Amino acid sequence: MKLEKKSKHSDRYDLVKRGGNSAVMEAKKTIAARCYRLKSGHALIAKYRLRIGRRKDMKCWWCGHEYQTRDDLFKWCKRWKREQKRLWVDGQEGDDGYEGVEKVFKKLKISLPMSLVFAEEKCLQALMDFVSCTDVGRISGVVEEAENSDHEESSDGGV
Repeated sequence: MKLEKKSKHSDRYDLVKRGGNSAVMEAKKTIAARCYRLKSGHALIAKYRLRIGRRKDMKCWWCGHEYQTRDDLFKWCKRWKREQKRLWVDGQEGDDGYEGVEKVFKKLKISLPMSLVFAEEKCLQALMDFVSCTDVGRISGVVEEAENSDHEESSDGGV
């Protein structure tokens, strides 16, 4: 009897069988990674970058708000209003659709902490869809250019 060789990716699908989340397993690796960084507090947003010493303030580079936190990006940032409405209220239609987060919790977004939303498995597909449709958790080219120009000005010795 000849044993079949297992695919190197079969462990990933075994996780789904053992109770892992299929939304994460089917997502692109970059999207899943950004989602988990947002969940853990290690995403590339102003609050985290200030904490590790890579920024001087917490100003949102998307909308200019005074603070760029996870709550701000998922609930109030003006740049992502359409995507936020889909996440919180509308959901996604179709066979693999999902309900909006407010329908899952039966509470308004203002009263829901993002830590609770990220902990709820029913919301994970909606969160991953939001992350894939936006640049939340990534640094925009504008910010990188601004940070590089600040660095270049300070490195020329003030000449």
